Amino acid sequence: MRIFSILFLAVTIFLFSCGKSGKRSETSDLNLSSVILLDDAEDFLPGWSEENRVIMHISSEPDNLHPTNGNSLPRLEINNYIHGFILRSNLEGEGLVAELAEKLPDVSEDGLSFMYKLKSNLTWDNGQLLSPSDVIFTAKAQKCLYTNNHAGKSYWNKIETITADSLDPLRFTIRMKEKNIQNIAFLFSFPIMQESFHDPNGILRAFDFSMLDDSTMDKGKSGILQQWATQFNDDKYGRIPEHINGIGPYKVKHWEPGQYVELVRKQKHWNPELQLMPDKITYKVNKDENSTLLEFRNQSMDASMSLSTGTFLELASDSSVRANYHLILTNSYNYTYLAFNMRPLESGRLPLFDDHSVRKSLAGIVPVDKLIKVVYKDYSSQCKRMATNVSPLKKEFNPYVKPLPYDPLKSSQQMKNAGWKDSDMDGVLDKVSDGKKISFEAELIYLNTGSDWKDMAMLITEEFGKHGIKVYPIAADIRTFVQRARAREFDLLLGSWGANALPEDFTQLWHSSSWKNNGSNYSGFGNDLSDALIDSIRTELDQEKRIRMVHRLQEIIIDEQPAVFLYTSLRRNIVHKRFGNVKLYADRPGILLNDLRLLSVSQGKTSP
Repeated sequence: MRIFSILFLAVTIFLFSCGKSGKRSETSDLNLSSVILLDDAEDFLPGWSEENRVIMHISSEPDNLHPTNGNSLPRLEINNYIHGFILRSNLEGEGLVAELAEKLPDVSEDGLSFMYKLKSNLTWDNGQLLSPSDVIFTAKAQKCLYTNNHAGKSYWNKIETITADSLDPLRFTIRMKEKNIQNIAFLFSFPIMQESFHDPNGILRAFDFSMLDDSTMDKGKSGILQQWATQFNDDKYGRIPEHINGIGPYKVKHWEPGQYVELVRKQKHWNPELQLMPDKITYKVNKDENSTLLEFRNQSMDASMSLSTGTFLELASDSSVRANYHLILTNSYNYTYLAFNMRPLESGRLPLFDDHSVRKSLAGIVPVDKLIKVVYKDYSSQCKRMATNVSPLKKEFNPYVKPLPYDPLKSSQQMKNAGWKDSDMDGVLDKVSDGKKISFEAELIYLNTGSDWKDMAMLITEEFGKHGIKVYPIAADIRTFVQRARAREFDLLLGSWGANALPEDFTQLWHSSSWKNNGSNYSGFGNDLSDALIDSIRTELDQEKRIRMVHRLQEIIIDEQPAVFLYTSLRRNIVHKRFGNVKLYADRPGILLNDLRLLSVSQGKTSP
């Protein structure tokens, strides 16, 4: 195993037989690295498939594959192979690398203009050259008021204009409204779209960037824009293969809802390593753990990063599975949380968590250590407890902020002080609010993508029940989960956020504007002070000053307690040994499936 570049904690599990049990596991020393390259198998074993196809297990399907509208991790991962991006995250180091651009941009003296040049001879599937017009269209589509991209719109609204170079058909300049730490980095999250595919009549060409910023646009022009957006937002552009268009090396061949999404490698593409890539990548949905176990034991699937810990450990204890698969735990920047609806009345909910002291009290009865043990079992000691909204792996993490300890007695007293008592002795706390008696009964929405989520939801339900809080756990698929979160149709929300190593703009998750526009600030956190601090963080380019501000923001967030931050996620990786060039990353997406290389039968080396 070769280890490169110091950035993240990787926990490697080596398993071998010992004694009567035939099982034993040991954990190696912790290694700080950004990428782990696993050794290729020395022999290609009998029974290994020679088909150059990767079958990737996922526990839930994407909400859609629309280029702008959607908010699930499976969608982001699959879109990596369908689409192209101006820049990519440098998974093997720090910062960014160019993909569609020749290099990182030249920056003007005032720090607001960014000059890019596209690589030459990059073509769409119809043979049309990629051009700055596609970049300009992408930005306008993202900025359009009527595009259903609530999570990403705030990034694109920072653009003042984009102009194509009059002398060089591949050059363009992005002019930003203000300095921002994300003025370059945001581009790695959003694919470039083909103008002629999504806007064949050039509707958006009639709207300059200042018009798209104008919320008072006259009705005639607004109506034209709404008509275009209605067509663009159509679900067919995220679900029907012939309507899913991208400049990446793969295209969607088939999507069988609830079962699988199949990508096929394009016959012609500008990527020089196209012929080395897997012919097909199939994302197969399997929520049933027993069935998933059987599929891996039968070598019906090649890889997964979404196994439950119990499934992972059971597979790792099987010597026949270990002969066929790499099994390794790696850390990530992702974290799991339990969010409170802080603004219930605005979304028609009972006023349960609008009181700061109630949120603090309940944070003291969330059994975080038990939750970690439920998920990671014997490896729970390797899982880091989250204290704030910033991963402890990041330099912006505030080490002086500590999570509230588990303290049921103190929590019970705080609930009494907040007016919650079991006045009718039915075992459920109640209080009088606006002249009406309400009982503390809360809906907990959680993902139905694996037993870990259900086990955590049941444990929280049980623990809260001991303290007079009646919880109704409701399992939801990713699409329903996101819909309910955005509509604020929840009291408690158990989920996870994906993060990366880059400096963070906290607007999307923590600015009050992201609550008002149905963005990803699900809890409703935010006030004038925190909003001003977030605005300052995103424009502060001095790293030391920015880190101090981020430390202060973490203090405010933990004081307001919009959520209980539970733990950083360990990826449970399993990859078939018939593939070589297996690299595992701390940063998203954790593995690049198109980098896998089918090993030759005769030599156990990567095929030429």
